[in-house]
Amino acid sequence: MPDQETPEQAEAQWQAGYDRIGKRFGDQAPAQATRPQSHSGLPIKNAYFPQDVPAGPPEAPGAFPYTRGNLAAQYQFMNWANQPVIGYGLPEHTRSRMDLLAEQGMVGYFGSRFYNLVYDLVSHEGLDPDHPAARGRIGQCGMAVYSAQDMATLFDGLDLRKMNVVHITYYQVVAAFAQYIAYAERQGVPPAELSGNTMNWYHQSAYVGMSAFPPEQGLKLAVELISYCTKHMPRWNTTNFFGYGVEEAGGTAVQEIGLMLAFGIELVRACEAAGLAADDVLPRFGFQFAQANDFFEEVCKIRAMRRIWATTMAERFGVTNPRSMHVRIHTHTSGAVLTAQQPMVNLIRTTLHAFGAALAGTQAMEVSAYDEALAIPTEEAATLALRVQQVIQEETNVTAVTDPLAGSYYVEALTDQLATAALALVADIEAQGGYVQAQRSGWIRSVVEDSAERWREQVDSGERKIVGLNCYVAGEEAEPQLFTVDPEVERIAVERIKQLRVSRDAAAFDRAMAALELAAKEFADAAIGQLGQDALILAAIDAARADATTGEIMGVLKHHLGWGAPHES
Repeated sequence: MPDQETPEQAEAQWQAGYDRIGKRFGDQAPAQATRPQSHSGLPIKNAYFPQDVPAGPPEAPGAFPYTRGNLAAQYQFMNWANQPVIGYGLPEHTRSRMDLLAEQGMVGYFGSRFYNLVYDLVSHEGLDPDHPAARGRIGQCGMAVYSAQDMATLFDGLDLRKMNVVHITYYQVVAAFAQYIAYAERQGVPPAELSGNTMNWYHQSAYVGMSAFPPEQGLKLAVELISYCTKHMPRWNTTNFFGYGVEEAGGTAVQEIGLMLAFGIELVRACEAAGLAADDVLPRFGFQFAQANDFFEEVCKIRAMRRIWATTMAERFGVTNPRSMHVRIHTHTSGAVLTAQQPMVNLIRTTLHAFGAALAGTQAMEVSAYDEALAIPTEEAATLALRVQQVIQEETNVTAVTDPLAGSYYVEALTDQLATAALALVADIEAQGGYVQAQRSGWIRSVVEDSAERWREQVDSGERKIVGLNCYVAGEEAEPQLFTVDPEVERIAVERIKQLRVSRDAAAFDRAMAALELAAKEFADAAIGQLGQDALILAAIDAARADATTGEIMGVLKHHLGWGAPHES
């Protein structure tokens, strides 16, 4: 038997053989053979060996710093939650899709109902359907829900105590949250018995565009909601870190996790300034991450994020509760990489994305439908997207092993690379005074836009291949059957909002709105350290009890807290 060669000798032997093959191609060798890199631009090797794995003690799943997963068991006892995004048309249309997917086996944690509900473009901007700017947007890209009364149409007949509701809102966070609480109270369910999640996405305007609120006021609004829920809603998760939006805006995997960690530092600091303990607020935070086309980088991104979040929260804020260090992940398979061309090919893409998310150890998953590059998914497309998850869960045996990729030289080395690069980005942001200051200056948006421009150049030049778009382009394609929202939605939504204003108790409404005006004015002038009394949230809930609409509640908040408000002049 030949002598056992060392890892270094094995690499040298490989390199010699690789170089011999490379000489046959000369200048015609592709970039992936001579200058390999991840989609984030990180340099990678063409082969990995034991010496590439970062030195350190062995880590068990469920052990700090949680690179290998939050818990010792991953999916052996319970699969990840199915979380398709649902929402279109009137509340009853969305309810119909909710019921359909429930019948098709959509399951949350411990077998409970789990609804991931997205609001429409009108409510996202804090408007009502009879606003002139609402035309053409009512019930589009989400559900037309603007009041506690609309909540009744959406949820009546469901047991609010036995389901988890994720409210996908943008700037109308406070309004939708208040209306859901007001509706639940009418059903005899107090806030303390509700389970769900609020997006609290005020940070996302840093990379996706204009916000209704300046970053300083957005941070205060986020803290206000966290404060209220910490005291009154033990089963409610308060904040979703919208990393998915970074990659959808053209950012890289490094930027996605780095920006979310930077905002996390800013948010926890602000909570502490408002008198909240880090160990009390962190267990209610969750993360929404994309799973895109660079298969291994996207898997390693999740492993790296778990590590850097845990170590940062422990070192900076001294947390001791393991749940304060956990990254609880909802994976949304990337919509940005889906193509309108040859849309059925998107099923292949999303299946790979979903499989990667499972290998990475996600807690919940939304799989984009194959036709989402074109329209709201049809019932068939939405069902197929759910089936992707179910096939992986039931047929691949991937659920039998926790962190099955652990120990791969490439995976461990790339995880370390991503963690190092993301921490360097965080350091750049901290040097500017933190996330809010980097958001206010436009620096964060410029970084993401630069990345998006590089992606576009790579696609246009053919350096980055996209099947059906710049390679393997088909001839004439049959037009897919697209989903359309009933044109009657606009008329009905406008009629309903007008009828609500006529039928509600005018005196109670006026009292509640006057109190909201006062609370918003005082909130606008308060520093973060003066928060913690939850006056704004309590006033918004009172307004929702009096049947205030999304546009009415948001109108008050925009007037006092928004761009151009007195505090901004």
